[in-house]
Amino acid sequence: MNDGKLDIIITANSPGEVAAWLTPSLKALNEILPQAEFTVFIPPCPFASGREEAIVAALPGVRRIFDRKQLLLFILAGRNLPDFTPGSKGAVLFLGGDLIYAVLLARRLGYPAFAYTEGRVQWQNHFSGFFLPHEQAKNQAVKAGGESEKLHVVGNLMLDAVNLKWPRKSFLNTLRLDEHQPLIGLFAGSRPYEIKHILPMLLGSAEIIARDLKTVQFAVGLSPFVTEEQLTESLESASDILGGVGGELKDITPDNVLGRIWNLKTWSGLELSCVQGWQYDLMAAARLAITIPGSNTAEMAALGLPMVVITPLNKPELIPLQGIPGLVGSLPLIGKQLKRKAVLAYAERIQFTSQPNRWAQKEIVPELRGELRPEDVAVAVGDLMRKPEKLESMSRHLKQIMGKPGATRTMALIIKTALEQHPV
Repeated sequence: MNDGKLDIIITANSPGEVAAWLTPSLKALNEILPQAEFTVFIPPCPFASGREEAIVAALPGVRRIFDRKQLLLFILAGRNLPDFTPGSKGAVLFLGGDLIYAVLLARRLGYPAFAYTEGRVQWQNHFSGFFLPHEQAKNQAVKAGGESEKLHVVGNLMLDAVNLKWPRKSFLNTLRLDEHQPLIGLFAGSRPYEIKHILPMLLGSAEIIARDLKTVQFAVGLSPFVTEEQLTESLESASDILGGVGGELKDITPDNVLGRIWNLKTWSGLELSCVQGWQYDLMAAARLAITIPGSNTAEMAALGLPMVVITPLNKPELIPLQGIPGLVGSLPLIGKQLKRKAVLAYAERIQFTSQPNRWAQKEIVPELRGELRPEDVAVAVGDLMRKPEKLESMSRHLKQIMGKPGATRTMALIIKTALEQHPV
């Protein structure tokens, strides 16, 4: 081992964890532990987009990245990895995946392990501390047998991910949108199956809403994990599983290191912008969002953006699942039927799908779940848009629920203190 350096080893896998947890955490850790080298392991994940490695590679401070195959070779087969000579001092930080990977990494390296979770405390004896977003998560952890001295309420990492880059007027002008007309943001997700099926559905809903409300305008918030090829394929094939419509991309802004903008026109003639890389600016500029569940619901809540959260279950067998249920879905003949039942059973057990509703344990934003068509979404959106006082009240409640930023710095300081108290 190299005794002259400090290694921080991080696990993160799905798009939400990389964007909302890893990205702001790296910034804080770099500030608090400037001498550290950062290595990111990307564990296996059924919810991955396929672009996690490319996105992580572009994050400031990341020295090296290892994929799931390299991770398994390192922790299970004891293989050495290229350009990785870990120091005698360091820490493992779980920011996504399965906790067991952090446990095995810490055991292999001899480092203390920490984890940010929303209340999970598995493998407790192998972790030096658990970071939690709020007291509700801590109470959940205690009920599950968590040791109080290991539980640290630091706040919500997602708040630190929100970063506005444009003045609102300039942003809307660049998108060729009217700053005086209400804007609805469409957020279809980051994984291939979501772009393929959810985006056409949202475009179908937008066409109905546009005919109903007349002056409203739309913009698609495209995840950094989605490729232009996936976007084009979605618009050309226009999956009708959820009643969606297609379209074509028109003018495209020149490549920009921060993001891109497309002009999109649906087959029925509705024109809207498609934005990638400036999703928070779109959230800040919008009056309302239509989105699927995920970390983006927390980011919208942090900005006080009202939303309608949709979970279409028209084809539940298309939705990825972790573990055995996900594997069962690939079995010939009976796989799809078994997975369909598993997904529907799982959905039945979940009271709320959006982050703000889960934290509040009541409905702050409307959730639509089940067999949905674009008309169902359009009705819910039209109802909200006609009630500005309800939108304003929802916005206030969302900001109150989310609390204040600063969780990543608090977490980094706790890790620093723990390392100082246990010198090698």
